[in-house]
Amino acid sequence: MADKAQFITDLNAKYNPSGEHIILGKGMLDGEIVTEVNVSIPLKTVNRHGLIAGATGTGKTKTLQVFVEQLSHAGIPTLVMDIKGDFSGIAEAGNENDNIKERYSKTGLPYSPQNFPVELMTISGAKGVKLRATVLEFGPILLSKILGLNDTQQSIMSIVFKYCDDKALPLVDLNDLKKVLQYVTDNPIGKKELADNYGSIAPASLGAILRSIVALEQQGAASFFGEPSFDVEDLLQTRDGKGVVNIFRVDDIQSKPNLFSTFILSLFAEIYMTFPEEGDSGKPKLVLF
Repeated sequence: MADKAQFITDLNAKYNPSGEHIILGKGMLDGEIVTEVNVSIPLKTVNRHGLIAGATGTGKTKTLQVFVEQLSHAGIPTLVMDIKGDFSGIAEAGNENDNIKERYSKTGLPYSPQNFPVELMTISGAKGVKLRATVLEFGPILLSKILGLNDTQQSIMSIVFKYCDDKALPLVDLNDLKKVLQYVTDNPIGKKELADNYGSIAPASLGAILRSIVALEQQGAASFFGEPSFDVEDLLQTRDGKGVVNIFRVDDIQSKPNLFSTFILSLFAEIYMTFPEEGDSGKPKLVLF
């Protein structure tokens, strides 16, 4: 009994913050639930990096769902990468059953089935809001990294972007970029314009860049580049006081790493350029999983 009393005292001192917080569950001692102890996380610390780990079947997805639901309750929108395609169920209220009732009776936590506001997003042919970005928004450096170009090829990509900028040529999708590369490679006028203003470029290097673009297209990237571009401000929605859960469906692109990394890099770059640096605050404005 003394051990339990000390356990309650110690955990309440560590996991019972005074400010805004979310409750993830109860404490456990020797395999038994201790209802007097809430395991809580202060909202001001959710801007830290975290890891949910465990063997198959130990409840990683359920843990994430509970976390996201609590954040939504607190009015915090989230962006979740749905790897297995089983996360969107939070859009509908669940059904009570004996196991759920028993679990919540043991924890002493209130329970009522409810749904949460959800937006489904995709960069493939799956159902959901189609996310897109233009080649110009990526810029030569980020695009070169995605294509796996070497330093020489990256500098050539920068020259091509500068050429398009000076000529007011829009770079919306990969076809636009390929046409420009073909123009300055095969067309005598294009070759001369490039050489006179930016220096001579080896056709072999331009050809290597073109082949890298084709390889990226083979993973379905052509459908990602285009207009209208996605706006990261749209991720900050709330509905009826609940934060919107933005679910990015990636269950059908797991075998396409370049396409997935293309989106992630684009997302991070856009967030970095769009959102101001604020440091610690009472609670985050967006949480990514």
